[in-house]
Amino acid sequence: MSSESPIRLEFCACSDVGRVRKRNEDSLAVDEDRGWAVLADGMGGYRGGDVASRMAVEVTLQCLERELVAPDDNEAERVAAVLEVAVREANAEIRAAAARDSALSGMGSTLVVAAFLADRVLTAHVGDSRMYRLRGGVLEQLTRDHTMLQQLVDAGILAPEEVAHSQFRGLLTRGLGVSPVVLPESGSHSAFPRDVFLLCSDGLTDMLDDAAIATVLEPVESGVMRLEEAADRLVALANERGGRDNISVILVRMAA
Repeated sequence: MSSESPIRLEFCACSDVGRVRKRNEDSLAVDEDRGWAVLADGMGGYRGGDVASRMAVEVTLQCLERELVAPDDNEAERVAAVLEVAVREANAEIRAAAARDSALSGMGSTLVVAAFLADRVLTAHVGDSRMYRLRGGVLEQLTRDHTMLQQLVDAGILAPEEVAHSQFRGLLTRGLGVSPVVLPESGSHSAFPRDVFLLCSDGLTDMLDDAAIATVLEPVESGVMRLEEAADRLVALANERGGRDNISVILVRMAA
C-alpha cells in the first residue's frame, strides 16, 4: 500500500478448471503495487456463476481504486471500511445484472479480499473461499466459512472429524447475489517478514487438508521454494486427489 513500507510483497496467482467441471467459475486478481488480492468462486450449480465471480473481483478492485487514492488512505481503519463497501457494491452489482438478464437469474459468488499494509493484512469475506497464514511452520485459517457445516460445528452438533464426509458440505449461509443485504466478515491480522498467506477457493480445501497445504508452503516460508512452484504444486495435488471443483490459489509472501 505505502511506498515507504519496510516489507516487500511477493505475489503469485493461478487457477485451474480441475478434473470434473467443464468451465472455470473462479475469478482472481492481484495488484502487487497496492498490495491487494481478490478471489471469488461462482456458486456451483447456479447459472452465470462465472459471470458473478468475475463481477465480484472487478467491482471490488474498482471500488478500492476509487476510494483509496489519498495519502492517508492506507490507514487501517480507512482500508477496512472500504473493503466492506467494496463487498456491498459487488453484491449490488451482481443482483442488478441478474435482474437485467433472466439467463443470469440466481447467479452468486463467494468473495475474499485482502489488503496488505506494512505490518498487517486486512480482510473481508463472504462465503467459503478462505485465507490462511503460515508462520513458523504453523498454518492458521484466518477466515471463517459461512456455511451450514461451519454452523453445525460451532454449535457442537457435528464433530470436526465428521466434516469431510458431511452431506452439508458446500451449503453456504452467506454469498454475493443471494439477498439485497450482504454482511461481510472483516478481519485484521498481523503480518511479519517471511509470513506466507494463501487465498483459495474450496476446490483446493475440499481436496487437501491443512497438513497437506502446510507441507507445500513450508519451503516457501524458508525461502527454498518459489511461490510459483508452490502454487503449481497445490493445484497438482488437488487434481491428483480428485479435482472435483475449480482450484484457485493466490500466494503472498512477506519478504524482508
